[in-house]
Amino acid sequence: MLRDRCGAELGRLRFRACGACRAGRILDVRVVDDRRREGLGRELLLALLERCPDHRWTTTLQTEAGRRFFAAMTEETSVPFPRGGPLCAHLASRLTRAWRRATAIGAG
Repeated sequence: MLRDRCGAELGRLRFRACGACRAGRILDVRVVDDRRREGLGRELLLALLERCPDHRWTTTLQTEAGRRFFAAMTEETSVPFPRGGPLCAHLASRLTRAWRRATAIGAG
């Protein structure tokens, strides 16, 4: 998460990563409206790549702006960020368990 000097949130990147499989999924990259086009999303993504080197990444469905962003980041970093695609077994089972808990709460 990126914050300004006063502690207000400027942007965030949510992801899931599996160290065993070296795979990950970017769930979303968000930057506050009045701070877009300043490179904050780029900064967040570069920090993720540094934190999780040599991972294969996928993203959730992308907006048109998201497709342009990830295409530019692929060109800059040589790391592909395809939409969707299968998750590794570890991440898939974690998401499945979370989904089951969420739907069980709603049903109870």
